[in-house]
Amino acid sequence: MRFIRPLGAMLILSLLVGLPGGTLAVAEEGYKLPQPASQEKLNELYDNDTLKKWFEEYVGLEKGSGPWMDFYKPPAMHMYWMPTRHYVKPDGTYYDQLLQKYKANECVKCHEEVTPGLVRDWRESTHAHPKKNDYFATKTKDIEKRLNQELEEVDCSWCHGKDHKELHMPASQHCGQCHVQQVNEWLSEKDYGRPNHPQTTEANVIVPWYPELYRMGIGQLQFGCDYCHAASEKCDICHTRHAFRAAEGRKPEACMSCHMGYDHPDAESYGESKMGYIYHMEGHEWDFEKPLSEVVPGETYRTPTCQFCHMYSVDGKYTHNTVSKGIWRMGTVPPKGVEFKSSLKDYPYGVNLPPLNYKLDVYSPESKKKREKWIEVCSNCHSPRWGRLYLENLDDVMFQVWGLQDRAQKVIEDVIAAGALDPGPEERDPFPLGDVVADALGPGLLGEPVFNAIKQTKGKLPVLGPILGVYGVFYPGKYNPSKIERWYTDMWFGDKAFLYKGTAHVQQDISWWYGSSKIFEKISYIESEARHLMRAKDTDKFLKEKGRFKSMPSLGVILAGLAGMVFGTAVLMRRKKQQ
Repeated sequence: MRFIRPLGAMLILSLLVGLPGGTLAVAEEGYKLPQPASQEKLNELYDNDTLKKWFEEYVGLEKGSGPWMDFYKPPAMHMYWMPTRHYVKPDGTYYDQLLQKYKANECVKCHEEVTPGLVRDWRESTHAHPKKNDYFATKTKDIEKRLNQELEEVDCSWCHGKDHKELHMPASQHCGQCHVQQVNEWLSEKDYGRPNHPQTTEANVIVPWYPELYRMGIGQLQFGCDYCHAASEKCDICHTRHAFRAAEGRKPEACMSCHMGYDHPDAESYGESKMGYIYHMEGHEWDFEKPLSEVVPGETYRTPTCQFCHMYSVDGKYTHNTVSKGIWRMGTVPPKGVEFKSSLKDYPYGVNLPPLNYKLDVYSPESKKKREKWIEVCSNCHSPRWGRLYLENLDDVMFQVWGLQDRAQKVIEDVIAAGALDPGPEERDPFPLGDVVADALGPGLLGEPVFNAIKQTKGKLPVLGPILGVYGVFYPGKYNPSKIERWYTDMWFGDKAFLYKGTAHVQQDISWWYGSSKIFEKISYIESEARHLMRAKDTDKFLKEKGRFKSMPSLGVILAGLAGMVFGTAVLMRRKKQQ
């Protein structure tokens, strides 16, 4: 147990250290981005050579991404989801025939045959008509000045390249050549730590269970993780291609296709709230063509949308940074202010590696500033006092549920300390990449105790709680995790998310029936199962001490014989009675 407590934190920290961010720069080998004429430039996400090699350097489909890139080859669909790293140009007879039939500047004509739906979207888009009204004409004029080029139409070549030999799939850095402010605001999310959108691909592939599933031959079952986390490279998660309507990106549905379900039930909690129902009933009449800064609460929108609240910055200004007001950060990092009894009291276990080398402080000066911004948003519809009291209520909810998480973790830690976990670590499949992670990272990153523990056990040791304890919902190892560990993961990662989001979005049933009530249920499961495991351990110990294990087979034969005799006698007596 001595090495179990720090393992989860140290392992994930080792993977994340040095990942503060920098920028996507090259779409594909040989492709050069156009340079704006003005001094305004696109910021970088990856300003670290290691990170560039892990996430930005073009490798096609020969390698994966992140520190485990050599452990797996990505499926072909990754070239659309992570194009800067994995896109492969079309090849084959059909493609060659199209190149012979259409000239390089006949993109639209060709694609009316190949992908007519996309062409229709584009024809109705602002890209096809960049000066369709005074508002967009002004915006376009600013872009023209920056690029030192007149724009009558933004056609396929602007996003995909002008030469068939250098075709590429666009990502955020391509959008940023014209939409510098928007992309820079989006990139700035990394400055607020995880979770954020630009670094979601990193969070997806750096965890050890990701390559482990590929080693097990079932990596493509992670389809949902890959498709959703591709948001790190592209703007079309919210502004769907090829219309790219700003109005579409202002509607709650733009967020809901990703923000739903087990670990971030925003769609359910907002959509079923009173705010969501007003939107469903009346939203079709609202003017989503208006920029958020021009929205008049109660007039333009009668109730807030996801974007209205989460993209609000300060003083009536809005930004493409949606995490700048985040305080609880999905509720997965232990907070200060809770008297933990489990090993959570030692989190982050003395490790001094960013970005997870701290307990969350929801009352820090920075968090207090964020809270004032939230109150400013809430005050569009409620009184400032109401907003302040509601946020304090949300804090109390989170502190209390962390107390329950501590209680559950202490129960399981006691089971592990007693050697009562069944099956025990030595009988289970190891922790993901447990057989290689020590050699891959070394004692310098893992520290000598953890490094030696992993080397000695080859990863056959239990890992609980933040952050790597969540591996149980991503890993189908044999006997790993056990039932009690999986219940615990569901409680703190899944059920707590419903409690948090349901409370934050004022949806009472999500908060209670899918949150608090489920957490109470898991607590009872965990404590009952722990009692059974402890009794089983004591029983095994008693039988071993009395030497009863050796006689168990013979005793079983005797009991089976007696049972057979009793059954046979009963049958004979019944037949005599019938005669």
